[in-house]
Amino acid sequence: MRKLVPLFLLTAFILLTGCNKDDINDLNSKYELLSQEQQALKEEQEQQAALLKNYETLLNALKNKLTVDDVETTSNGYNIVFSDGSTVEITNGHTPVFSLAANGNWAIDGTDSGIKATGENGQSPEITIIDGYWHINTQDTGVKAVGVDGSNGENAPSITDIVVLNGTIVFKFSNNTEITVPMAETATIEYSSGLFILNEGWFGHESGSVNFYRNGANTLETTIFSNTNPDHELGNTSQYATIFNQRLYMISKQGALVVADAKTMQETGRIVDFDKIASSGRTFCGVTAAIGLVSTANGIYKLNLEPLTLGDKIDGITGEVGELLQYRQYVFAVAKGKIYVINTDTWTIDKTFDKGKGGLVVSKDGMVWSADGNTLLKINPYTLEMETIVMPADVRVSHNAWAWTASSLSASKQENALYFVNGLKVYKYVIGDINSLNSPLFTVPSGRMIYGAGINVDPRNNQVVVTTIDGWGTSAAKNNLYFYDGTTGTLKKDFFYDHYWFPAMIIFAEN
Repeated sequence: MRKLVPLFLLTAFILLTGCNKDDINDLNSKYELLSQEQQALKEEQEQQAALLKNYETLLNALKNKLTVDDVETTSNGYNIVFSDGSTVEITNGHTPVFSLAANGNWAIDGTDSGIKATGENGQSPEITIIDGYWHINTQDTGVKAVGVDGSNGENAPSITDIVVLNGTIVFKFSNNTEITVPMAETATIEYSSGLFILNEGWFGHESGSVNFYRNGANTLETTIFSNTNPDHELGNTSQYATIFNQRLYMISKQGALVVADAKTMQETGRIVDFDKIASSGRTFCGVTAAIGLVSTANGIYKLNLEPLTLGDKIDGITGEVGELLQYRQYVFAVAKGKIYVINTDTWTIDKTFDKGKGGLVVSKDGMVWSADGNTLLKINPYTLEMETIVMPADVRVSHNAWAWTASSLSASKQENALYFVNGLKVYKYVIGDINSLNSPLFTVPSGRMIYGAGINVDPRNNQVVVTTIDGWGTSAAKNNLYFYDGTTGTLKKDFFYDHYWFPAMIIFAEN
């Protein structure tokens, strides 16, 4: 019996200890649940406080006759800045921006709704959510209203929409009230995070144009240059654009050469009838803060940048010249069967290569690359020696032999690799590995055609972005933006949009 007593006590101790652990676990679970509820209540109170602050700020703006000085885009919405420095941060879900498109229709986040505006007299449109879709003046826009939790728009936050109309911004709330605040003449929407698409334009119907796809969005903001600069247009067959010193230089084959602030799209300069006073425009590259070069159908011209005026023609170069690339003390210029190397100290030609059809890029290792059919051309910018890399017989960099367009040749900023279009296929050349060209990285879906330059590589994430149309005739109004992983070739996103844009090339805002 003496042995059983300690055993009994030990068993009882274990049972009691087990009960205590269960009780403690239960208490811990209840405490954790209470903490979560308290955290949720705290977040809800903070959200309501933020909404109340927004409402009070807007009322103060109305009372004190403040103006909207800026509309800053954030990763999760907008930050509205008033003339006294006060701000309204809209981060609860997606708040759409309604504005007048150039064709007189209502646009939602820059996308044409197809519904004619009836607010020309300054009256705000009647905007409602029916069955989860935005309706303007009772007409279904077909645009889904997305709420704070990603569900339909009936769970939208306090500010349901913002209407930009006739120099005012109208804030509409879920309680059916609205506040109208005048915009300052300098108020802008920034285009600092995303990609621009320069469009040739629908020849004979519309001039060139610029669209913008904002990072993290799933909408296209269309005709942003003409929307920002009413009564100002680009030239016809706009074919090339690039950002230099925070300015977007837009070159057209006919008409004006136009420059705009790359963040705001406010026009900063224009040379009217550039094709008549010089020649049909092709490309631009900046050299210094004061001087750039522009290539044309008949040679290369200097461009004075401040103020924007046409300078002298570069001696020794005639005929059509395409891409230009400023690197080190040189500007490389690719023509038909030639690449010129221009010394920017003397403005003379230091060397001419008797190869080259299109494309000029710098790879991550600092080498200059161009293309000539199924041959890649590698130029050492220090020695000015050229090395040729012959690709497999059925692989070549697509080249438009009938009308000049920018080349698809693109360089990654994340790895030492080049990308280019060959028909419907996109190849990746891992520099130094010829076997990387044995098969394409990806092929765009059948029934599409890669249009214009066709591709560019996002410097942030190495995604390859592709512009396509469905074909000619009415099929040309069906456009797709494809986003592919630059390493695996996996399709990450497919964005469809319509209209006869004829996309010429993609320019990344973060270049």
